[in-house]
Amino acid sequence: MQQIRDTLASPRIHVSKQARKKKHRQRPAAAADSDTPRRTVRVVLETLEVARAHDGFLRGKPEPALLIAAYRTNGAASASLVGRLLIRAKVASQMPCSVALGEQELRYDARFAVTERMLLLAFAIEEDSGDVQALYTALEVPEQILLYTALDAVPAPRTLGDWAREEPAAPAAPAAPAVEVLLSSTRLEVLAGSDEYISASAFSVAVQARSSEVWRLPFVSSDTRNDWTLVLRVQVIA
Repeated sequence: MQQIRDTLASPRIHVSKQARKKKHRQRPAAAADSDTPRRTVRVVLETLEVARAHDGFLRGKPEPALLIAAYRTNGAASASLVGRLLIRAKVASQMPCSVALGEQELRYDARFAVTERMLLLAFAIEEDSGDVQALYTALEVPEQILLYTALDAVPAPRTLGDWAREEPAAPAAPAAPAVEVLLSSTRLEVLAGSDEYISASAFSVAVQARSSEVWRLPFVSSDTRNDWTLVLRVQVIA
């Protein structure tokens, strides 16, 4: 009789263990999927609004050059470059004017953790020698780039990852803040060489939910003779 009872009880115990194991295996997979949603981020450059521009005495029309870089950031972890563009805008009419940029775009597709953000950094140069190689190359090494707000009374340079996590005043579209940039403790004016460095702008966006926002990035030179605004759209596509 005892042997019959053992035989009848055994299958029920065995099935119960299988159910618990199956249930336990499914939970981590579901959590991992929710923590790493797949997104496509598009940065589309639309126009450059030129309010004022100066290329020196008797030197003709200015030659604006825009360097745009997109970085993936995740808290205190090092930022990583995921795309960059060099755009040369042709000013053909009297100022003020608006120059169409032909919807040049950066696109990046990946799985993102819930804490990750995309940071956009843009430099504006009035090109003289036609050589922006040093600045373009510098964008490739995010570890050497430090940002601080242009209006800071006491500059507090931050890494790109820290900037995206602790971005001052939490700017929202369409207004992106002007920033000061250090590259390995060197100001951009030095790297620009014979080209005239105008200024820089930066902002970051969350990538957890789909969105489509137009941003305006200001570029005003220290002597105010050059005053440009880049208009671009950032889309997060699920």
